[in-house]
This record gives sequence, structure tokens and C-alpha cells, in this order.
Amino acid sequence: QSQSNLSKLIRPYASPDNSQTWRTCTNGDNKMGYTCGLWQLFHIMTIGVVEYNRHNTPIIPTRQVSEILRNYVEHFFQCEVCRLNFLDMYDNCAFDGCHRLSDKLSSNEHDWRELPIWLWMTHNDVNTRLLGERMSQNNQPKPNQWESQQARWPSLYTCPNCWREDKSWEEDEIFDHLHSMYWSGNPSYIKIPSEENEPRKPVRSIWKVGGFLFCIISLAAWFVRLSKAHHHSGRHKKVDH
Repeated sequence: QSQSNLSKLIRPYASPDNSQTWRTCTNGDNKMGYTCGLWQLFHIMTIGVVEYNRHNTPIIPTRQVSEILRNYVEHFFQCEVCRLNFLDMYDNCAFDGCHRLSDKLSSNEHDWRELPIWLWMTHNDVNTRLLGERMSQNNQPKPNQWESQQARWPSLYTCPNCWREDKSWEEDEIFDHLHSMYWSGNPSYIKIPSEENEPRKPVRSIWKVGGFLFCIISLAAWFVRLSKAHHHSGRHKKVDH
């Protein structure tokens, strides 16, 4: 469980062209975007579980994937505050995660969809909390209802069908929006040349890079093996009844 082991796993699938890198969420700055890109990868993984279960057997249980995601954050996410906040939310069953996510081999797609919906809820909560922290640091009042709504995604403008009149969410519409965003072709990566004066060109979306997805699946399988002992180490975990 180390950065070097993770690098060894990923290296065979890296581009042989070391003069260029692949980035997203950078807004043109190569030193920015890691956390945003990591969230995008998590969303792709959770939508990918639904896609996999639609076409393959055996079914992948949603809690198995969420535990892998949790353990990745615990061992590899270097933002200490971010890591601790995420682990606290997961281990304390935020957003009913201990019931939404299951070890059962369900054949019901609704059960599989609980994983990307749970992650989306978690991500929105993080965005809302960060907004409050930024405003507090700038000695501004707490976010009002409109400001908190703007911090959540998707916006009313982006996905009007995702919002009900009472400002709650329509989860089936949310899943469809997540699927269109993270599986059907957006967002795309931007290829950033090593020379600053070279033009930038759009390239294939991340999920169309088969080798990289295979790497993620391999990483998931690796964490399953490594986390078996961790599950019995005393960490409290609620289970389905």
C-alpha cells in the first residue's frame, strides 16, 4: 500500500510519449486540477459499475466498490483534511450509505444506481462545505439558500429536470445526467504539450482509453485483496439487515 506500488501498477498503461501529459480540470494551469480530476475518475468508476453489471456476470456489489474507493482515499489521497472528512462521512454512513450500498449480488439496476447517486450526494456536500469555509475565511456571512444551491451540481440551468419544484432532486434524472456526463462522451481531456507555445488539441475522452480503464479495474481488484485484513482490523462498519 504505497505510491511506488501504485506507480508500478499504472506504468504499463501510461503513454509512451513522455513529452506530453494528459490533464483535465486544470483551466490551463498544469499545477491545478488534481482533486477535480480525482472526483471525475470516481464518478466514472461508479457509473462504470452500473454499465459493467448491465452486461456482465458475476455482479459487482456496490459496497465492494465503495470500500475500494474508501481505501484508495485513505492510503493515497495526500490532502489530509480532505481525506479525513471523506473517511468520516463514509464510516459514519453519511447519506444513508450503509443502507444504500450493499454486499448483496442484486440483479436490480436500481440497487446498482445507488452507488453513483451516493457518490454524487457526497461530492455535493463537499462542495457546499467548501463554499462555507471559503466565505468564512473571507469574513463573509454564511451562504444563503441560493448560494448553497449554486454550489451543488448540476445546476437548475444545466439540468432543469433534475430539480423538483421544492428544490429537492429527481434521482432518476440525476443518474441520467451523470451517465451522459461521465460515460457518453463528456468531459474530454485536453492534451497539454510540453512546450508552452505549442497548440493544444482536444483528444479522446478518458473512458475511451481502454488500457486506463483496465488499469483501474486492476487497481480495484488489488485493493480487494489488500483490504481483506483491513476489514477485520476493528473499524466499525454497519451492515445490511
